[in-house]
Amino acid sequence: MLGNALVSRASTLWLIAALLLVLLPIWRQVPTLIILLGCLSAGWRIAILLGRGHWPPFWLRFGLILIALSSVVVTFKPLISLESSVSILAAGYALKLLEMRNQRDALVVIYIGYFLVATAVLFSQTLLQTVYLMCCLVILIAAQQGLFRATDSSPIASSVRFAGSLALQAAPLTILLFVLVPRMGPLWSVPLPDNSARTGLTDAMTPGDIARLSRSDELVFRARFSGDVPVANQRYWRAIVLDQFDGKTWKQSNKSFSASDMSPSDWLSKEPENSGWWKNRQGSYQYEVMMEPTGRPWMYTLGTAGAVAENSFFYRTMRLAADQPIDSRRLYSMDGAVPQARSVSMPDWLSELNTQIPDVGNDRSRHYALKIFNQSGQDPVKMAGRLLSLFRQDDFYYTLSPPLYDQASSIDEFLFGGQRGFCAHYAGAFVYLMRAAGIPARVIGGYQGGELKEDENLIQVRQFDAHAWAEIWVAGQGWLRFDPTAAVSPQRIESGLEAAIGGSETFLPDSPLSLYRYRELGVINQVRLAFEKAEYQWQRSVVNFRQDEQEAFLRNLLGNKDFYWRQGMALTLGVSLILALLSLTLLYRRQSLSPLQKIYSSFLKKMARRGFVPHDGEAELSFAHRITMSDKALEEPVLAFIDEYIKAAYQKECADLIRLKRLLACI
Repeated sequence: MLGNALVSRASTLWLIAALLLVLLPIWRQVPTLIILLGCLSAGWRIAILLGRGHWPPFWLRFGLILIALSSVVVTFKPLISLESSVSILAAGYALKLLEMRNQRDALVVIYIGYFLVATAVLFSQTLLQTVYLMCCLVILIAAQQGLFRATDSSPIASSVRFAGSLALQAAPLTILLFVLVPRMGPLWSVPLPDNSARTGLTDAMTPGDIARLSRSDELVFRARFSGDVPVANQRYWRAIVLDQFDGKTWKQSNKSFSASDMSPSDWLSKEPENSGWWKNRQGSYQYEVMMEPTGRPWMYTLGTAGAVAENSFFYRTMRLAADQPIDSRRLYSMDGAVPQARSVSMPDWLSELNTQIPDVGNDRSRHYALKIFNQSGQDPVKMAGRLLSLFRQDDFYYTLSPPLYDQASSIDEFLFGGQRGFCAHYAGAFVYLMRAAGIPARVIGGYQGGELKEDENLIQVRQFDAHAWAEIWVAGQGWLRFDPTAAVSPQRIESGLEAAIGGSETFLPDSPLSLYRYRELGVINQVRLAFEKAEYQWQRSVVNFRQDEQEAFLRNLLGNKDFYWRQGMALTLGVSLILALLSLTLLYRRQSLSPLQKIYSSFLKKMARRGFVPHDGEAELSFAHRITMSDKALEEPVLAFIDEYIKAAYQKECADLIRLKRLLACI
């Protein structure tokens, strides 16, 4: 029984290994100081095991507790949050090791480890982390088993096999419950309040913002198409619409924007109508988007949004937004049979919003815009074409490392000076020139392109696909898309960022180990593609296995008649069958015999055929003497066999199995 007995050396080593492994998956969420305390505790206990350290005194343990709590208070604002709670749990887990002397304390450490493994799932549900956390559970089970061992000499492989067998026995029941138990929404979709460290688009854009995103290979979303897939130069994934400019930063208007002659339905809507300020047109693609959490409300659509997904709404700018910031992975569908939205009228307040530019600054660009506008016959489309020709034919250069331009005249310096920039520079300058000529225009932020996996009709979009382009208003046609970057660097639109920068700049300079940098190496790329395919199937079929999908699957399997009764019966029978099979396995599991024991078992079978069966508690030599007293012919071979067996079994002499088999054959 567990109590005040000291923890064995082997159990302590298991617990130290479990501590280091369990803290690893949450190192991003807890203060670095707590991770260091965990390493300190592990090192201190190893020193004690080696006889080179002493138990820390109470004042030192108390001081370490204060340090851990202080790090939590300083790190987290607000203090009460999921991350702070996990950090306190991790601190207790690490420091408990320094006062763990008896088996009862060790069991507390193991139980805290189980809780920490569960909390790690709240922050990430990737396939790789799931496999890692399963390994952590195996280590914790092995550590717990070590507390119940009668001996401290059991090999490591034995503990691992025991823990692994328990995990495998639980797998069938886990799968059955996952499939048959009605889903009440994923328990792991816990909103994470701290989004400050997330990368991605924001609702404001300065020229260098998107260039910084190009340095990250973080996944943004996956889009799976049920039919045709758009070609590379048509993959414009709309996210934000930037229609306010203060001379340096482009920002998007939100639903709080108001004008004297507008109503709330003029700015956002839950139900788009085929009248008024928009007109619907048929979409071309049917696709499903699985987007990663961003902490932002906007959602990604291929072109202008034309259907309201669940728990979302439209803005006047034809973008889709969620009711709440997206803090967990989200899955939604955009059906091509549902029309897309297209503005067909421009009220005065909206025209004023989309022609606004600062009153001062960039004088040369203003004069140049009016000049081009007049030369184009005051035709917005022709003016846009002339500006694209300017970018295409002049010495403009596409680069991830543009120079810094003066805030007061950034457009002038870019157009007539540096002429080096990223997509945000070109889109911002293009929209500014159009507005300076009195043409409504706006910057669109989102992603362009994405990696196509043809065998799955799947497009995978990452942060380095971030892009900005422009839209201008044309009476009778609505908003038209123009991409100045395509005029400067067609490779960016056709083949992606890596092809656009060529060998002039380093692709993903902040991620030297990213597999995306080695896509030309066949074996590495095949491994990456295989893993990403498995990851998508894991996320789509397991992590995001929704209630409606579960019910549709079960109705197809069990039928619609008395569905819920059949579901309950299937669950009951399935659980009963699995438990019965596990019980039978434990009941009839035979203990494996050593080669020496197998030879002695064969001897007992031979004697049983002659009518000799050992009595309860009868020793081998006594049994042999009883046999020889009844049958003198067996005296010599039986005593020779038993004498050799006793030497091998009890006197720890090297067993000569071949000689034993020969002696057994002579009986």
